[in-house]
Amino acid sequence: MIQEKYTLKRRNKFLFAVIFVLSVYSCKSQEKENPKTLGSSNFDIEKITFHENIDTLFGTNKYYKTSIKDSDSDISYNYIISKKQNENIRVSLGNTDISSYKYDFKVSKNNEIIGVSTSFVLKENIKDKIINDIDRQYKTFKVNINQLYDNPSVYRWETPDKIIQFAYSSFEKDNIYTISIVNKKFDCSRFPLEKVFVGEDICLKKYQKK
Repeated sequence: MIQEKYTLKRRNKFLFAVIFVLSVYSCKSQEKENPKTLGSSNFDIEKITFHENIDTLFGTNKYYKTSIKDSDSDISYNYIISKKQNENIRVSLGNTDISSYKYDFKVSKNNEIIGVSTSFVLKENIKDKIINDIDRQYKTFKVNINQLYDNPSVYRWETPDKIIQFAYSSFEKDNIYTISIVNKKFDCSRFPLEKVFVGEDICLKKYQKK
């Protein structure tokens, strides 16, 4: 009798483990990966892997390519794309639709993605919505920063492979948002990120981590 109860307990534990694994797998399978090419399928910049192929990513979309220089030498390039010229493009930051704005992909001379940034101005204050959208997936990676300046305010998340930085400021009745996602492979001590992300203080020179 005791042996039967022990066997039953083991069987129940095994079934519970199987159900748990299947439920986790089911949830993961519902997390859609980004499309390989920007277009009608939503591209979530939070999910950028930095392994995307630039030619495939832009496909037949129209974009501008400009040089980023340091001491008169090219160190990387901006690939700038906007919905105005590509009406079907859908881009989001988590659950926040940011399709209407320009996206600036930073690409190294070796065709590696350094990061992506977008900046826009709204009458509406969606600062908390943006923070909550990022926190939904990356809250455990949030970095506390000594805010030496209230305007702009900087919020930062550092995962093992990327940095997400959000800057918010206000001027009169306008709310100004800048969001950058940076490939952590490009470290401030080895690469001039401040030349690539102009005015965004990616290296936190004006701020300090707590």
